[in-house]
Amino acid sequence: MKNSLLLLALISIVCLSCDGRQTKKEALERAISEFNLKNTKSEMVSYHPEAYVEIVTDTLISNGMNVHIKNYSLLDEQILISNTSDATSKEVKYQRVFESEIRISKASKDILSTHISAKQFKTMDPDRFWDHATLQHVWVNQELSTEVAIKLDISFINPKNNAFKLFRMSIDGFGKQTLNLIDERG
Repeated sequence: MKNSLLLLALISIVCLSCDGRQTKKEALERAISEFNLKNTKSEMVSYHPEAYVEIVTDTLISNGMNVHIKNYSLLDEQILISNTSDATSKEVKYQRVFESEIRISKASKDILSTHISAKQFKTMDPDRFWDHATLQHVWVNQELSTEVAIKLDISFINPKNNAFKLFRMSIDGFGKQTLNLIDERG
């Protein structure tokens, strides 16, 4: 009976020792798989400018000629500048697209109301510059403007390669427009 009690005690010790714990190898594999699930690739997306931008200028040329220009960014259109990725992160940079609304009035009567965007110029010029171009700014060239003719300078930029084009638009007192390329680089 002593032997059977001793045998029973040994069997119970062996059974209690096997409580289903993991081996070191199993614990390491489980920890690695949990770590990989938690550490997914981080993605950082940045926009320039970060938020909506609107710049409005009203310029009075002589007593009766008024030029109203509104340059603004579009929140739903952007140009992909760069997309870099490595094992743990991804970085994407965008440039927001800009457009402009122009209204010129003479003696409180509108003589020109127009919209300017890179899309319009792309339809006129097949240059690859326009594939990734956006309006940069429209402004009144006050040195060249007179009460007879308004001169607007219009700059476009291609943020992928930093190329730019500068145009000059002349508007006479009847709203007739002429457009000339002044400078381009890139």
